[in-house]
Amino acid sequence: MVRFLPLGGVGEIGKNMALLECGEDSLLIDAGLRFPGPNEPGVDIVLPEIAFVRTRLQRLRAVLLTHGHEDHIGALPYHISELGVPVYGTAVTLGLLRNKLERRGHRGSPDLREIAAGQEVDLGSLKVEFLAMTHSVPGTCGLAISTPAGLVVHTGDFKLDQTPVQGPPPDLRRLAELGRQGILLLLSDSTNAPNAGVTPSEATVLPALAEVMAKAPGRVVVVTFASNLARIQQAMELASSAGRRCCLVGRSLLHNVATARRLGLIASTDGQVVAPRQLASLPDREVCLVATGTQGEPLAALSRIAGATHPFLRIHRGDTFVLAANPIPGNEAVVGRIVNQLVQKGARVLAGSADGVHASGHAAAEELRFVLALTRPRYFIPVHGEPRHLAAHRQLAIEAGIGADRVADILDGCVLEAGEKGMRIAGWVRPGEEPVAGDGIRRGGPTSGPEVVEVVLSHDLRSWLGGPDLVTAGARVPLHGDHRRWRAALPGRHPGGDGLVAFGERIGELADQEWTTVGGDRSMVLPVVSLAPE
Repeated sequence: MVRFLPLGGVGEIGKNMALLECGEDSLLIDAGLRFPGPNEPGVDIVLPEIAFVRTRLQRLRAVLLTHGHEDHIGALPYHISELGVPVYGTAVTLGLLRNKLERRGHRGSPDLREIAAGQEVDLGSLKVEFLAMTHSVPGTCGLAISTPAGLVVHTGDFKLDQTPVQGPPPDLRRLAELGRQGILLLLSDSTNAPNAGVTPSEATVLPALAEVMAKAPGRVVVVTFASNLARIQQAMELASSAGRRCCLVGRSLLHNVATARRLGLIASTDGQVVAPRQLASLPDREVCLVATGTQGEPLAALSRIAGATHPFLRIHRGDTFVLAANPIPGNEAVVGRIVNQLVQKGARVLAGSADGVHASGHAAAEELRFVLALTRPRYFIPVHGEPRHLAAHRQLAIEAGIGADRVADILDGCVLEAGEKGMRIAGWVRPGEEPVAGDGIRRGGPTSGPEVVEVVLSHDLRSWLGGPDLVTAGARVPLHGDHRRWRAALPGRHPGGDGLVAFGERIGELADQEWTTVGGDRSMVLPVVSLAPE
């Protein structure tokens, strides 16, 4: 059986991290962060908690990185020393990661292993092939993981961009070949599943940006993610064509552009990029600023400019701000307040896809349908998105002919197993997280216990067949005592019951999941959340 356990990113935007296991081998796919919501004052980033991963360290073979965005690599600098395994990624992804590691004080010790799209690596009994995909950062890859139980394909974040600004188009031929070979389990990005049609190419942003650079009467401020190298490259090239000189605002942005130059992704002529101290000598009409802060992050340049707290930048009347990203769901109010601050101080604001200055990096419904048709998986798990995104993707899969019983409906913490005998929810782990303040100090937060407890009951939930078993660190250990002395609390959604099966002492609350039939024995394996005594 293949076991998949998302610890972040399934049921939420950001904080993407998941364990994939088969036999005695485990892989960690991505290790990202999320940005805080409006009800998390004093918090600058939020990390996934890795208590359960610690129980897998002896069998953990590697960390696999699909691409270099914060929500996929941002937590790794906080956890990499403890994980102690090789980290695989493309040159761009590892270049962006190295910048973050240096800021956290890691210098040369982490085991980073560069791999290119089309290459394979053997990790215990598992073989991983990196697949060329397109997203809003170059070097993005999907993963084809060959396991003893079957082939698992993870798309990573992607869209089917046939005219990418940087890098090759997606390797659709290889996806189709894998589909013909037979895919046991497909994991696919759901962020834009509710959106009809096809996501526009990165190239479609060029005309709108070019017009702004050519016609704006004052300074142009392009605000983007520090890792969106394609958008940064577009801004720098178009600014030069319009007679503007660029100033890069923010340490992370400067480091990432230096990395992109070393890799040949961004080229600049002498004198094109100016230092902040040179801005005062240039007319506003000849200036383009590139800054960070599209999600309203409190320490990013945009928030500080809007709030008049930036050390050397102030809003000039007649500035044009280009927010070259859409707000992540939940950040709309924060970004809206910043836009109001900019407008009140005399700036013009163009924001996101609505104004043509951004193209999403995520596939829309027709692209997702196409990938499902190419790959034809036996089982499918929608990942990366809020519940509404996952539900929309699930419906697309059902409409594509994958039976509803072969499409998983899971969230962070659900342990899903798939193999020749079927697919089932096999347990649940509480998905904790760690808030981090701007000083890099973790403030604590909910933690996840490493244990999963399982019990087996008859299909009608009227008789106890086995367990409880403690599942931890890959082992299944029967708890002491006859199972008839235990008591399980069940959600009251089954017919003819009050939600309780009385077998002695209570062992904990069960995860709120639909029960799954195991094989043909008419039994139910029910995951128990905790060992808290009654």
